[in-house]
Amino acid sequence: MIEQLIQAAQQQFAPQLQQLGVKPEQVSGIFSTTGESVTDGLKNHAMGGGIDTIFSLFNGQGNAQSSSLVSSISNGVVESLVSKVGLDPSVASKITGMIVPFVMEKFSGPETGSASSPSDLISKLGFGDLSGTLGNLLGGNDKGGDLLGGLGKLF
Repeated sequence: MIEQLIQAAQQQFAPQLQQLGVKPEQVSGIFSTTGESVTDGLKNHAMGGGIDTIFSLFNGQGNAQSSSLVSSISNGVVESLVSKVGLDPSVASKITGMIVPFVMEKFSGPETGSASSPSDLISKLGFGDLSGTLGNLLGGNDKGGDLLGGLGKLF
C-alpha cells in the first residue's frame, strides 16, 4: 500500500523537484528512499506501542497533519534523503514537506479503505513480520489492539 501512495506522490511531485534543484537522476532515489523511510517509521511506531495511533489515523480518525507520528516520519525522511540520496538538508526538508503530508493524507483518507483491527491493518500494510511480534507483546496473535491485556501478563 505504501508503494502505491509513493507512486501517486511521484506522479504529483516529480516535475516540481527539478525546480528545487534536484538532478533528474536523483528523482527515483528520492521516492524510493521516502517510501522506505515512511514504512520504517510506521513499523517503528507500531513496535513502540503506537499501533493504535496508526490504526486510528488509517481509519480517518486523526489529523495526519498534526500527528506526532507524521512529524517523526518526516524527520526520518529528511535524514534519509540527506544520507542516502545526498541532498542538501534544506532541499530534503522542502521535499519532505511536500511528499510526506500528501502520503499521510492519502493513508488516512477513504481511498485506502479501512481496517477492522490493528492486526488487519498490519496485514493490509504488508507488515506480516510485525504481526507475530506485536501479537506476542500484546498477549496473543489475535489481540493486536488489546495492549492492556498483554501488559497485564507481564506483571
